Amino acid sequence: MAHRFVQAAILLCASALIAAAPPSAGAPPATAKPTPETSLHRIQRTVAKINAEARTPEGEAAVLRRLSAQLGASQDSLKSQHETWGLGYGEIAMAYGFAKTSRKGKTPANVVAMRGSGMEWLAIAKELGVKVDQVASRMKRHVAPVKAR
Repeated sequence: MAHRFVQAAILLCASALIAAAPPSAGAPPATAKPTPETSLHRIQRTVAKINAEARTPEGEAAVLRRLSAQLGASQDSLKSQHETWGLGYGEIAMAYGFAKTSRKGKTPANVVAMRGSGMEWLAIAKELGVKVDQVASRMKRHVAPVKAR
């Protein structure tokens, strides 16, 4: 009889521990709602795609050709900015996007300086009067088209 009482007590304690345990680190709580993607998230995803494409010499050449035509800057100028600013081509395209949509007449170099001073992208957008949605829409065209299989 005492043996059954001990088994029941162990099961009860184990059930209580399992119920009280926090969810595993990899799984979100069942009640958590997914965070909606913001325009800044879309821009950052586009930046990552551009930078990934530019990792090979052939990819870098393709990115430079495309960005040069789309941004109205020479390939040499973009390559120089890449080296001088220490940014990937995706970030350079982002700086151009913020500068072009700015209501304050700022240059990409001004945007990079603002970011280098520690300003967050949303603060830069606010100061420049930039709508991040508009930059996100422009950034989409900087990614290489998906080839049909």
